[in-house]
Amino acid sequence: MFLTTWLTVAASLVVVVALILLSRHGLKFLEPYLMKGRRTRDLVLVESLSIDQRRRLSVIRYGRKTGLILTGGSTDVFLGWTDAEDGFPSSPSSGKLQTD
Repeated sequence: MFLTTWLTVAASLVVVVALILLSRHGLKFLEPYLMKGRRTRDLVLVESLSIDQRRRLSVIRYGRKTGLILTGGSTDVFLGWTDAEDGFPSSPSSGKLQTD
C-alpha cells in the first residue's frame, strides 16, 4: 500500500512536469493563430533610450513617418514627427497626436 501511494505521487509529478514542458511548445505553435487579430504591421518601435531611472525616449515609426515619444515620469509626451530632411521633430499641436 505504501509503495503504491509513492508510485502514484511520482507518476502524477512526472505527468504535471511533462505537461508544463509540452505547453511551452504548444504555445509556440498556437501563437500565430492567437495573435492574428492583434498584429499591427505599420507601428514599429525603432529604438529606445533610457534617460534616467524613470524616463525613456523612444523612436517609433508609423508607416513612413518617424516620431519621438518621452515616457515615464508624471506624464507621457509625444514630441512630434521627425522631418526626413533635417531630422528634428516638428512641434505637435496642443499636445495631441498629429494625424496627417
